Amino acid sequence: MWVMIGCSLLCLCLCLPLFFHFKPRNLSLAALFKSLGTLCALVPALISALRLEPVSWIFVAALCFHSIADYMLEFRFELGAGLFLLGHVCYIAAFLKLYPLTSGHLILLVCFLGWLAFLLYRNRARLGKSLPLYAVYGTVLSIMAACGMAGGATSYSSGGLMTLLGAALFLFSDNLLFLRLLDPGRYRFNALIMVTYDLAQLLLGCSCLL
Repeated sequence: MWVMIGCSLLCLCLCLPLFFHFKPRNLSLAALFKSLGTLCALVPALISALRLEPVSWIFVAALCFHSIADYMLEFRFELGAGLFLLGHVCYIAAFLKLYPLTSGHLILLVCFLGWLAFLLYRNRARLGKSLPLYAVYGTVLSIMAACGMAGGATSYSSGGLMTLLGAALFLFSDNLLFLRLLDPGRYRFNALIMVTYDLAQLLLGCSCLL
């Protein structure tokens, strides 16, 4: 189990530098390695699913959607965002199957939605007609993060801790991405966005094994 997690991490450590290397040179290759980075997280989830863990198939579906989205975002942003939305819905379904609802879910969701409302209102002029799309995506992301973090915190297991950290890093990464989209000059965020995103996916994928 830990050997598989280590191998997935090693593969990610190969894909991530290659993505940064090709990003300014060859967009297609960069998108491919970005997608392969997410597929590193798919392997442990798939192994868990093949070991007859039914809920792991939902993780597999989420990671497949996100892997395709990683590639499409570089060429068709709206389609990529839609696929990411489907992946988040899969994660929500998996978390609700694994962890019972608690008051923590509601508290976190209210906090995340409050932060989302603040960001959207503050940047409403920049977002313009795109504001509803960001609102929908942000709401689903907030639900996913609240379910993963609150559920993982109540499981008292290694898998639960990975779920908590993965959901938290996903939320953090997408918040940085939103700020970078508003101000493309914030290129210094690029590395942190990708590292936290890939670690989030890896943690969520590996949580299936624990």
